[in-house]
Amino acid sequence: MDEHAGRETTRTLLLLDPYPRNNPYRMTASERRSIWFPKLSLPVIAAYTPPTWDVRLVDEAVQSIDFDQPCDLVGISVMTCYAPRAYELAMEFRKRGKTVVLGGVHPTYCPEEALQYCDTIVCGEAEDLWPQAIADFEAGQMKRIYRMEQFPELDHYRAPRIQLLSPDSYMTRHCTFTTRGCHFDCEFCSVSPFNGKTTRRRPVPEVIEEIRNVKEWIRAELVERMATGTLREAMAIAAKVWVGLEEGSIVAFVDDLHNSHRAYCRELWQAMKSLNIKWGCQSTLFLGDDPEMVKLAADSGCISVFVGMESISDNSLAETNKGFNQVRKFEDQIKMFHDHGIMVNPGMVFGFDNDDESVFESTLNFLIRNRVELAYFNVLTPLPGTALYDRYTREGRIFDRDWAKYDGKHVVFHPKRMTPEQLQEGFFWVNHEFYSLSSIWNRLRHTSQRLIPRIEMNYEFRKLVKRSCPQGKLSPIAAVLKNLQAKLPSLDTGHLIPNALHKIKVPPSWPSPGGRGKGEGELFLNIKGRRHDTPVALFIDLEGTLDHLNARELLNRIKDAAQQARMDIVVNFEHLRQATPGAIRMLLDQDVLKAVAPYAKLRYRKLKDAFDSALEGLTLFDPELFDELPQDA
Repeated sequence: MDEHAGRETTRTLLLLDPYPRNNPYRMTASERRSIWFPKLSLPVIAAYTPPTWDVRLVDEAVQSIDFDQPCDLVGISVMTCYAPRAYELAMEFRKRGKTVVLGGVHPTYCPEEALQYCDTIVCGEAEDLWPQAIADFEAGQMKRIYRMEQFPELDHYRAPRIQLLSPDSYMTRHCTFTTRGCHFDCEFCSVSPFNGKTTRRRPVPEVIEEIRNVKEWIRAELVERMATGTLREAMAIAAKVWVGLEEGSIVAFVDDLHNSHRAYCRELWQAMKSLNIKWGCQSTLFLGDDPEMVKLAADSGCISVFVGMESISDNSLAETNKGFNQVRKFEDQIKMFHDHGIMVNPGMVFGFDNDDESVFESTLNFLIRNRVELAYFNVLTPLPGTALYDRYTREGRIFDRDWAKYDGKHVVFHPKRMTPEQLQEGFFWVNHEFYSLSSIWNRLRHTSQRLIPRIEMNYEFRKLVKRSCPQGKLSPIAAVLKNLQAKLPSLDTGHLIPNALHKIKVPPSWPSPGGRGKGEGELFLNIKGRRHDTPVALFIDLEGTLDHLNARELLNRIKDAAQQARMDIVVNFEHLRQATPGAIRMLLDQDVLKAVAPYAKLRYRKLKDAFDSALEGLTLFDPELFDELPQDA
């Protein structure tokens, strides 16, 4: 007798998260368990599938795919870098007569391409679309395209079916979210185009109930594992729970902007205190400006924040529409999190138009100096659907459209201030240096909270980097640029001349021109060197106060740079606040200028405009010294 007789036939949905088997960055089991958690897209689709369907979920990063397993419908989630593998999977299942649906960011922005490999695509957030797609499949009327007409409501949201994920395969399966969308508009990011430029929020009671239910489920699963395993296995699980290494010991909020609304976070974090959990999230770094909120986050169990720091250059941040990140505040913001025991994991991006080869070492030094526990390094990547992709396409700068390389680890475009090879090598180099033993020691030796998990995560990252990344090296120009970066004290500040280009009030702490005042010990000359593309030259920006002592040091650095780089050098005085007559005379010292001349053409930009009175009566060694050159391309 047919076992299905008398009841409705059950259909099977196979959900796949593709991951190429030959990907060099593929994690081992121990690496996944220490530093990785799954995506929520497929557990969400499973939650919105009718209960009459049997749903199976396969993450190819964890387990292999059986193409011949019985199923009625195949759904594949597609990120851009996994699109080629997703297309391979789709074609294999279609050869076997299966209906294949593709969804996610990449099919949304490349629909015509995706439709070549599947039966149906779902464009946009799928919660409202998927039940209709399933109903159409059951009726034999499935459409080619399902497009989101409006963003789904987050009230009464169905909890993701994370129970379908492979056990003991991730740092945690306990993933959830509280908000969708982002009101920022970063040029390289696909979040606001895909999820909207305003944030939607789930009701706090529903989030709390979901976390409580999953916590109880994970606890019951652990108890069962300890009860059915050997005594040794039970003791190992207990030890891992105690030190915070057991899968499920932390809740991961996967929102792209968890702290998008202060009042909402206050309500949520206050409610989470009763749950007695540890949690981590993606947050803005400027949350660190608010001691009250950081304390509340810590009191509610926050132990880790991933922050989109992106760059330690204000120019690069402004370029990508991320001016709300303020470099001058970074150190204090990081310290605020650390003071409350919260681990800071910045995401750093290399390859902005303002980046040259100095960016790698300066970023590395900043992160080590501020003892950030982990860092995620990425090459700037023009993903389809982003403003960056549109701009680079217009400018003809994309040279590689192999989507498998759009993973933040490969250079696919022409940078402005370095070659693609230099950007790639720098990415490799900084990964190895950050996860070197000396770096790990310097960053973690002052850690008192959750030391064992933090050491474990760095160790697993180090293994991944050593296995997947070539060693990488920086070119000689990188060393030249590094040597040009300096902050020198200004000591001989008699007879200071204000920069005539400045129409600002001098802060009270500054000494008045010609005098020595209260803030003398705070005066410095900041020297910032960078590679310029038009004209091709080393560009040196000066800020602060120039006296004859640091002017001499500046000239020594210029001479060394000229000899090593053999490139023209432009010194920009536009942003210098004040200088002494002795410093101006030092800049025109003929012996120094003669030493530079065989190797490079030296130009002083805006020196005459800024300090014309100090140049009266001085003999010039090179009449072209003051030729004006543009600062920006």
